[in-house]
Amino acid sequence: MSTYNAAIMDKAIELMNRSTNANRRVGAVITNGVGAHNAHMTERESRITVQHAEAQAICRSAAEGIPTKGHDIYVTLSLCVDCAKLIVQSGIAAVYFDKYDPEQPEGLKLLHLGGVEVYGKAPPQDDLPR
Repeated sequence: MSTYNAAIMDKAIELMNRSTNANRRVGAVITNGVGAHNAHMTERESRITVQHAEAQAICRSAAEGIPTKGHDIYVTLSLCVDCAKLIVQSGIAAVYFDKYDPEQPEGLKLLHLGGVEVYGKAPPQDDLPR
């Protein structure tokens, strides 16, 4: 079982505050030392050009050869299903989230199904869509 680290969540919140995303700002920090915020990949921001903070942190870890397996990730908002898939596949052991996103309940369900520990305020698993 992982232990919550408030300083790491504070860093994720700091990164979130740096995001220039017009729709939704999110920050993420992996306990391997890599952090990121959601950002658009082109000059013109749209839903398809934004890289989510969680995905960006995992990609940066891979690009720099920094392992993610067995580490935890701290995020400011509960995950979408695409980021949940990346977290399961990257071997991240636990997810700590600050706020629950009711528009994305499938991400938490997938994390549970994938054996990832999840910590944060969310509805009980029985209340999440199947």
